[in-house]
Amino acid sequence: MTKLKPYWFLEDPLDKEHKYYVLMAFLHWVKKNSKRAGFEKRFKGVLTLRKDLDNFIDNNQFSQKTMGNMTEKDKDIFYNLLDFNLDRIDSMLDIVENSIETIDKFLDDNEILLDKYNSLVEVDHHCPSSYNVWNNGYIVIRKENEENLRIYNWFFSTVKISGSESVGLLMSEILEPVCKTTYEIPDIKNFLARNIDDYSKDYDCIIIADVDNKVDIETGADIGKEKSADIIMERFRNN
Repeated sequence: MTKLKPYWFLEDPLDKEHKYYVLMAFLHWVKKNSKRAGFEKRFKGVLTLRKDLDNFIDNNQFSQKTMGNMTEKDKDIFYNLLDFNLDRIDSMLDIVENSIETIDKFLDDNEILLDKYNSLVEVDHHCPSSYNVWNNGYIVIRKENEENLRIYNWFFSTVKISGSESVGLLMSEILEPVCKTTYEIPDIKNFLARNIDDYSKDYDCIIIADVDNKVDIETGADIGKEKSADIIMERFRNN
């Protein structure tokens, strides 16, 4: 068993019971291999699947990240499947909603695995309390024994995905200069103030993602950025 394609639920046959067993086979595979190396990537696949189904219900597309990672061939397959099944939209949405319920039940029944995954990267924000709107800022990926921090600038912008314009959350890694690993927030702010011309301590929000030693820095950075994005987007929607 491998991870499912984002458009797995649109592939033939478009049958709720069949898709339920396809999804359950995937979830069983994730749980069965929970003690093997690579757990975090497999479990992240479950959460990505859940997020993509939510996005599909909202706008007939997947998350911004998933759409950006899909090849042109996969995008063509997705849109062709979508067009082909438009006359069965009710069946399609029934499958999606049932799949969301199935994943939610899996997460509820496997809280230990969810806690294990969440413990791999702890995320906290340090944002100016006097400024309620988060329009831009920095994500800092930090791991013990790593010589330098990984710092990403984040901001909102209009993006075009498959011909449609929407508001997107963009991230750009600051490659130079580098900041030595530190656990002191003032040191990080001072680094940004010295090296980033438009950094503002009054407006920019800093999110810290601490990566556990049980996960490699690349995977930890990916999880940290994703968890940070969830926090940012939730704040964006609530404001």
